[in-house]
Amino acid sequence: MAYVVAPAAPSSMDTMKAAALKMKAYNKTLRTESVIYDVFEKLAGEIRTDPKGMMVPDAIFLKTDTPPKGAHSQVIPLLKSLSGAPQLGTGENMLGNEENLQLKHLTVYYNEVKKSVASFGWGIDFNDLSYLDVYGQITPLMTRYFAELRGRRIREALLLTVAAELTKPPINLKHQFNPNVFVTNTDLGAMPKYNHNDLTEDTSPGITWPDGQALYDGSGNNYFVHNIYVALKAATNSWANPERANLTVQMILALAYYVENVLLLDPIMLGGQPSYIFLVPANTANYLSSFTKDGNITLGDVWKNVTKLTKDEQDIPAVLGRVSSLLLVADGRAPTITAGGDDVDPTLTPGFLAPGRAEGRNRAAFASNNKVFDVGFVLAKGGLVEWIANDLRYATEQTEYGKFQGKGAYQMSGIQLVKYDEDVTDATPTDTSYEQNGSCVVLMTPPKLVTTT
Repeated sequence: MAYVVAPAAPSSMDTMKAAALKMKAYNKTLRTESVIYDVFEKLAGEIRTDPKGMMVPDAIFLKTDTPPKGAHSQVIPLLKSLSGAPQLGTGENMLGNEENLQLKHLTVYYNEVKKSVASFGWGIDFNDLSYLDVYGQITPLMTRYFAELRGRRIREALLLTVAAELTKPPINLKHQFNPNVFVTNTDLGAMPKYNHNDLTEDTSPGITWPDGQALYDGSGNNYFVHNIYVALKAATNSWANPERANLTVQMILALAYYVENVLLLDPIMLGGQPSYIFLVPANTANYLSSFTKDGNITLGDVWKNVTKLTKDEQDIPAVLGRVSSLLLVADGRAPTITAGGDDVDPTLTPGFLAPGRAEGRNRAAFASNNKVFDVGFVLAKGGLVEWIANDLRYATEQTEYGKFQGKGAYQMSGIQLVKYDEDVTDATPTDTSYEQNGSCVVLMTPPKLVTTT
């Protein structure tokens, strides 16, 4: 005999705290709660991989919709550029000095991403709600939910290399920190250093994740989490002066140099010039958008403002302006990281804004017992890849002769950082076998916004 698990009990007028509306005429059209706008709704709308497979397209997000064909992952090969020395003069021959062609590989994954809602199909409770068309709003609510969820998944992948769905069975990847990290108020030569030897998976000492997973862990003072922790501590003068790690114009100029000349991130062409999109946390964007105060230079003095940008640049929502190669865009959904533990056993806890204003970030002020940092991102060509094996679909479930119903939406997809490997079969990778030149994490302390003069 087969057993079917019934959907969860749906909300009634009483459990929705709307008993005052029962059996009373209500002549207003039902509204749904507004949500915070997400810049990724615009930035991620047009991306497709080059059908010829020859070049990474001039876009930040790569998208592949290849059918899964029974596989949970696919390997995308790219031909590397020629880099060997030329032969010069009559004493050097081409014969015997031919350079071998070399490939690098990107392995992408997908998993189930799903959400369901309980409802009534008939009965008194159904009648109480049907005239408001409550259940008629489930589909648009679902659509908006998945749009917000996608924004969270993108930020999670930018910070932790993969979105949460790829950490769940049967894929079971591990969260890691983006190998490219820029900490404000830090010398360029002292930025946190990534090392492949730090990829052990012990749980202590380690890193605290929302789902309890740990990675980038190791012994001694060389593992990546420790390097980030030490840099954050030094930037804030051992946590005593958090304002020293605010994002300043000087740091923005240093960041532009760092991503272009040290990390060698691959720019996109925007407004007729090589560019990177810099997502700036909203509070820092507000702080930087003023003019000179008390001798401190702010963006009001040095940037190219929006009215002078090209149409392509102005079309990006929440764009602030341009500084050097960086096109600054305000991000109201920027994640946070909270540092905890100590020098021996440090922890870094990320926080994200989830759909429907479900606040998972640390929004409290920086304090000795609340070492919180805002997270910005620099986005370059080919920074993220999204595999949509099956697009968003809807399904229904019902029981008790249709009185109790569930409506669900699901898609088969995965979002992850673009990380190339020179050899997908190599069981012992080295630092040089991986390549990630599409994004950079920027860590800063939240500024104190001045609301009075």
